[in-house]
Amino acid sequence: MDGDQTQSLTPDQAKARLREAALRVSPGRWLSQHPVGVLAAALAGGFVVGRMGGAALARALLVRRLTFALLAMLLPRRRQK
Repeated sequence: MDGDQTQSLTPDQAKARLREAALRVSPGRWLSQHPVGVLAAALAGGFVVGRMGGAALARALLVRRLTFALLAMLLPRRRQK
């Protein structure tokens, strides 16, 4: 929030600033800025799931499926040309 701004923004300027702010806080940006941490978490999760069996494995796979669905909703979609 700019405290030194004295004039109001036009609707187009406000939209542009809102888009910039949305890109700065998106999960996709965080994932791209922390690739080593994401890879380490994926490997650790794969190891844990690989050691499971039976009902625990079924629950873990359900959580994985729900996680992918949540990420698909949160990450911005690329526009097709």
